Amino acid sequence: MNDKEKQIIIDYREKKDLFKKLERIALEKLEQIVKDCNVRIYTINHRIKEEDSLFGKLERKGDKYNSLFDITDILGLRLVCYFADEVDVLARRLEESFNIDWTESIDKRKFLSTNSFGYLSVHYICSLKESKELSPDILNIRFEVQMCSLLQHVWAVMEHDLGYKTKFGVPRAVSRDFSRLAGLLEIADEHFTRIRDTVSNYTEHVRQKIENDDANDIPIDSVSLDEYMRSSKNMRAFLQVIANMCNAEIYDETAENYIQQLAWLRIETIGELQQMMARNNSLALQMARTSLAVSKLDIFSSTVALRFLCRAELVSGEYTEKQMREFFSLSIKDKDRCARYAKELFLEYNNSNNRQEQL
Repeated sequence: MNDKEKQIIIDYREKKDLFKKLERIALEKLEQIVKDCNVRIYTINHRIKEEDSLFGKLERKGDKYNSLFDITDILGLRLVCYFADEVDVLARRLEESFNIDWTESIDKRKFLSTNSFGYLSVHYICSLKESKELSPDILNIRFEVQMCSLLQHVWAVMEHDLGYKTKFGVPRAVSRDFSRLAGLLEIADEHFTRIRDTVSNYTEHVRQKIENDDANDIPIDSVSLDEYMRSSKNMRAFLQVIANMCNAEIYDETAENYIQQLAWLRIETIGELQQMMARNNSLALQMARTSLAVSKLDIFSSTVALRFLCRAELVSGEYTEKQMREFFSLSIKDKDRCARYAKELFLEYNNSNNRQEQL
């Protein structure tokens, strides 16, 4: 190691606290960028290069650097998105939020030949924009921000951990397998993005149908049921009546767990669910009133509506105690508890119906 490289190591030790401060600032700004872009990310990784790693870099590329601040990846951060197209969304916002050194930055997606596959990511060499709140010494430090999809992140981690970051010295069969795998990941990235867009379009379609009261023929699935619970005027009114019984608030929660129970009751479309609510409205509210009379809850899940509607359907549909026990077993593993719930429901409302018939 020559004198210049030794001085870089000395400067690194002296400036490490400054890099830690820069790391905190850069991380906060990236988190805000993610929030502003309304992008759900997998993770933001960040690290300051360890001294041993810096030694290795200087041994390999020492001639390239005259000072510590010539090394642009002492601080490195990686934004991992779920979907490949979100990289571009975040990249555009980064360009507005940081100074970008375009001579050192690289978009690896643009440098693979048409018949090649590999790690597709965007690497920006950044520095903080001038601010009265920041000292000049921190404004002059460059750092690296990588952006990639989750699958590309997996590729990078595997490639790094297996020690095959370069093609030199790697057995041909292994190199070929890595290339094939990269192609598969690229295709998978595209398909995941397509699936996301399909679900998004379907969700919007279902929401509009429900808001227009034209959703009778829509099958019940996790998307349509959640949208119905959120967007149906009838369901929201029903929920509000229940909430008013004990001056409680409602928080929206996924109703996915009720899909199997509704299917057991032969409720398979939004139209059939609306019909079930219409015929069981009074009984379900009666059940809610009885149950909540002894409750001290001031907030409960929106799925409480389905709980009482399904129980009312069991009663109005004249299901047997054995069938009720089978129904409860769909969501409750404890057999004794299922049996107790079924017996209580059957006896209470069966006796109540008998008394009404006698009157």
